[in-house]
Amino acid sequence: MNKLVTLFLLLVSPISLSAQEIPDFSANYAVKLNGLQAGELKRNLSTDLNGIRTFTSVTQAKGIFAFFKPDLVEETSTWQSHNSEIRPNTYLYQRTGGKKDKYLSLNFDWQKNQVHIDDHKHPWTLNIEESTLDKLVYQLNLMSDLAANKTQFSYRIADGGKLKTYKIDILDTEMVTTPLGKIEAIKLIRHRAKSKGRQTILWCAPGLNYLPIKLEHTEKGGSVFTAVLRRLKGIDTRDAFEPIESKPPAFITH
Repeated sequence: MNKLVTLFLLLVSPISLSAQEIPDFSANYAVKLNGLQAGELKRNLSTDLNGIRTFTSVTQAKGIFAFFKPDLVEETSTWQSHNSEIRPNTYLYQRTGGKKDKYLSLNFDWQKNQVHIDDHKHPWTLNIEESTLDKLVYQLNLMSDLAANKTQFSYRIADGGKLKTYKIDILDTEMVTTPLGKIEAIKLIRHRAKSKGRQTILWCAPGLNYLPIKLEHTEKGGSVFTAVLRRLKGIDTRDAFEPIESKPPAFITH
């Protein structure tokens, strides 16, 4: 019962955040593979003088994992606010440095409700619906939907060569420990029609404009990737985090 009350209070908090009001920010996450430090994830949202917004996500292996999986994964989405909603202009995915490079670009044509897709092999065109998003920018849409007190989330995503539906549900609220301190977050799960053991869970913090402060992805083989926020600029963190209690020193008895 207490958890339900806490969840209700978080969802009806006075924060209101539409798509165009999401502040520019820069976030850095520590990435682990099966509990071992494996690399870092950097995300950045910026706005140019014409109001075009660019959301980037860069993941790179670090340390010993860089020898076994040296891939650099870069995603870039440009978008504008349309009727207070996110409308993507372009999306670019690039994976380089490993055994198999990958390239995919999407260009949205909203006059024709089409997206032009190029993978450097066989370009093609996909018909889309109103409010279609790309694989990266939907997470910003989720932030504004959480701030609007929504409790169910369904997004149409131009994912590769077809339209997919991403369904996300709220599971609970949890205190999440990060290098910045402890913070209360809403725990969500993305449902997959054919999961085959794959699962994506994320934790969004109301105190940080519902920014994801932790992500956890489980592959069908059982490998678990986690990313936890460790640095943040552009979003006010004052009073958002609780200090992590230090352990009292151990006393030796004789």
